[in-house]
Amino acid sequence: MARKPKPPPEKPSKAYLVSFGDTMTALLAFFIVLNSFSKEQTGANMYAGTGSFMNMAKNSPLPGGEAGNRSKLVFQKKAPSPVYAVESERTDSMNNRGPDDSPDEERIIDRQTESFKRFLSDINDNYQVDETPPTKSQIVFDSFENLNRSQPNQPYYPLKRNAIKLASEAIMKLREKDFQLEVVVWSNMPGEKPLLKSMEKALAIQQQIDALFKLNSELRSRLRVTSKPWLFSDAIRPRLSFVVSRMDLGSSR
Repeated sequence: MARKPKPPPEKPSKAYLVSFGDTMTALLAFFIVLNSFSKEQTGANMYAGTGSFMNMAKNSPLPGGEAGNRSKLVFQKKAPSPVYAVESERTDSMNNRGPDDSPDEERIIDRQTESFKRFLSDINDNYQVDETPPTKSQIVFDSFENLNRSQPNQPYYPLKRNAIKLASEAIMKLREKDFQLEVVVWSNMPGEKPLLKSMEKALAIQQQIDALFKLNSELRSRLRVTSKPWLFSDAIRPRLSFVVSRMDLGSSR
């Protein structure tokens, strides 16, 4: 009796992709629901989670940064050999000291704090730095009104009518010498691009205030504009804030 020939081998089945796709869709929907119930809706957590990945992508020599398969970063073809540090007999040179050594030979516990203190000391030695007097009291005027959009080939004035009224009330306090005014434009994200964009609006607000109120040099020196990220998830983010501070000038004399 003749044997039946073996059937040809079947091709690998891809039916598992249906279950895999359903699982991935369910997981995506699950995480979207978790994110919608989160109290933190400012984007700070997302920026903190993706910040390390973006820094790695910028600093890693991977193809795709330039045209074709080239990379804009240069990397070694061969791994460098290890460097062995040998104790030196010379102890009077700064080149033989480590990052935690100082000329006064004091013990350093927190390198970051000590480096910042040295930075402040160097700034004080090379530049004239005045200490800010302490604040006696402070009041904040928040504006939730949307800012004007810039138009091409026209001067940019971001403040609208209600924000101009708040600015006039805050600038009236600058008539007294112990008051200072800070205009803060709040950014919706703590990233570099949103902060730069809000800082451009802050500089435009400063120009608009100068054009409207004709501040002299003394009043302008007590007015500053800044850009800051809004990191309070339990409060609605205002578009900008006028922070009026009363300084204790007597303690700085």
